[in-house]
Amino acid sequence: MPFDREQMKAKAADLAAQGVFIGTSSWKYQGWLNQLYTAVRYEYRGKLAATRFERSCLAEYAEVFKTVCVDAAYYTFPSEKYLDGLVAQVPSDFQFGFKVTDEITVRKFPNLSRFGFRAGKPNENFLNAELFKVEGLLPV
Repeated sequence: MPFDREQMKAKAADLAAQGVFIGTSSWKYQGWLNQLYTAVRYEYRGKLAATRFERSCLAEYAEVFKTVCVDAAYYTFPSEKYLDGLVAQVPSDFQFGFKVTDEITVRKFPNLSRFGFRAGKPNENFLNAELFKVEGLLPV
């Protein structure tokens, strides 16, 4: 069954008006070109410009859906610059959902190099919501 962009846009808007927001777990899927995304918007010299797509496809996504999950937040607290960049691409009624960073959600850090000296050790900040205040994501 082909994706009906206009029908989804109308249904998502109707649900959002009732306080129900539907969206996806991310928005940067090149596989959605010519379905959700208009391929020519991201072309340069007749080819897909991947950086152009990555940088600006959220704006087109937000033409259809009223919410999205920001997966990137799982790996680190998002910077203010990153958040401002997201907000600048969407209308004011758009809603973001964020995965809570593994800095809070893992009981013990996996034995992965990205955790450095903490790899394999207990997480002293497991379920510590105060980190949101420390990182400036919640009002103090």
